[in-house]
This record gives sequence, structure tokens and C-alpha cells, in this order.
Amino acid sequence: MSQNQTVIPQEFNLPAGVRPVTGLDGIPCLELATQMTTLYWQTYGEQSRFFQALIEGRLIGAKCPQCQMVLVPPMTWNCPDCGFTDMEEVVLPHHGLLAATAPITIFPPAGQHGNAPYARGYVDVAVDVAKASFLPARLITTTGLPRPGIFVKGVKLKLVFKDEREGRITDIFWVPWDEIPEGLRDIEPLLASQLQFEDPKPPVIKRPFEEVFTAVRDLAVKAVRSPRAVENLKAVGTRRIGVWVGGGEFTLSIQNGCLEVKRVSDPGVDFVIQADDPNVFLKWANGGSLSDPAAEGSLWLPNTEAFGILPALDRVPRSVRRDEGEGKLSPES
Repeated sequence: MSQNQTVIPQEFNLPAGVRPVTGLDGIPCLELATQMTTLYWQTYGEQSRFFQALIEGRLIGAKCPQCQMVLVPPMTWNCPDCGFTDMEEVVLPHHGLLAATAPITIFPPAGQHGNAPYARGYVDVAVDVAKASFLPARLITTTGLPRPGIFVKGVKLKLVFKDEREGRITDIFWVPWDEIPEGLRDIEPLLASQLQFEDPKPPVIKRPFEEVFTAVRDLAVKAVRSPRAVENLKAVGTRRIGVWVGGGEFTLSIQNGCLEVKRVSDPGVDFVIQADDPNVFLKWANGGSLSDPAAEGSLWLPNTEAFGILPALDRVPRSVRRDEGEGKLSPES
């Protein structure tokens, strides 16, 4: 083949564009000159030893005898830092540390279609070496779909091999060490068929109304035992406040420094306060504020009178915590 000759003869290439044609049925249509792809043989070159080792269930790298640098995968067998000194094959452990928190993408790389969400990262398998490259890796969890919080920087990983391998980087993947049964952690190679992969399980969702009601009720029980909280409630006076929160409603009854929480809705309340987000009341019951969400708009109030009692209510959980810390809560009756 001459220097200027292409693999596909030029006469086989079509000019770019669109042209009108008539089909066999006589109906006119348009044709588009487009591309066609085909497979071709490409050598792994110096990386062939690495991929052959994967077929054999081994993980290898190239180590320089002078600077001790380890390359994995070995892109070259001549050290780039030591005048191209011949590097030696070194067998690497089937575990490592994640070099950085892994991104999780809904756009997997070519050849991984159907595997979204896809987690990928870089694994440090030569942790005892001062200078080493990181191995690009696919990350898989046995607990369902990959999600944030699993593949974080520094997490220990176990190398897993597919049962049938053909000499591709997809022959291997990495699983969190803690998900590997203890009896399998030292197996090399560990095969995918030896692991139990679970289907994604729905999380246990707490009922937000019940959680809010319980937190506010527990606050009320402690408030009557707190001298400071009693004074805060006396400043409110006598009030019946309807509380509407996502999933339900309840009533706050305040009288003579006592706070009572009733599950039933009271039609004779002085006014109603409302928040779609249950965290508004959960945070208040645990020492937060009602005034802040009211000012921000996440707590709805009917009028300025309602806003006027919020500072006193804000002090109730803080007073309870302070008296509890100082041992000033009265005994439970």
C-alpha cells in the first residue's frame, strides 16, 4: 500500500449531503450519506501481559528496580523516570484503597450501556510504595445500586473477577471490603459467582407526622418539669394553637405554664400554624426556633399575634435543655 493510499478506496466514499430518490414502489424519498463503523484488530502492545494476567486471574504491574515506582496497568515496561530502565513484573494484591471519592453518573462509558448508574474511580493497589499509579476501576456494591456515601475516599476495596474473562478491563471490578464475607476476603481470585448480589431495597420511611407528634409530646412532658420552661409558657398566657404538618394535625394547649399536646384537632383554637416540612417542628422540639422558619416563610402564620408568641415558644426547648443539664428538672410524677 502506497503512502497516500487509504484503507478504503476513495471511490467507495460518498459525498456528504442529502439527495432525492424514488423508491421501488414509486414513492419519492430522501437519502442521507452517513457513516458506518466496523470492528478492527488493535494490539494491546506492551499492555498485553497485563490483560493476559487478568484472564489468568492475576493482577500485575511494572516495577522499576531503581526508583521502585509501580505502574498499574503497565503502560510501558521501561521506567520513564530512570532513563527507560527495564521494569520488572510484580504481582499486586487483590485489594486496595479508593484514591478519591467516586463520581456516580447516569452516562456510563462506551460498552457499559445498561449499567447506569455507573460508579468509577481510581484504586491504589500499591499502597506500600511511595510512587505508584492508580488503577482505573469500575465500582460495584452488592447492596443494590451505587449511591453516595459508599465509595468515598480511602474506603478499602476488594478485587473481583468475572467468571468468564476475555482480556478486557471489564473482566474485573471492585467491591467494598466490608461487603465481602470474611471467609472470602483472602481468596485470589475472587469470582463474581461467589458473591451474593442483592436487589435494591426500599428504605424504611418514617411517618413524619408520628415523629413530629412524638417529639413535641416529649418536649411537653419535660417542659412541665422545667422551672425556666414553665416561666416561658406563662409568658404565652392561655392559648390553644392548631398545628398542621404534613400527614396530620394536633393541638397545643397552654395554660398556667403547662403545655399539653393533643392528637385531636380542636375546632376552637385561637389560630393555626402550618408547615409542610415536618423538620420545622422537629428542629423546634430539639432546641431550634419557630421564629426563623416563620420569617423565612416555611412556617405559615395567620397574623402578627401568632408571631408575637413565637419568641417565648422558642425558649421552651432551650430552657428544658438548660435545666436538664443543671439537674433542675423536677421529678417525674
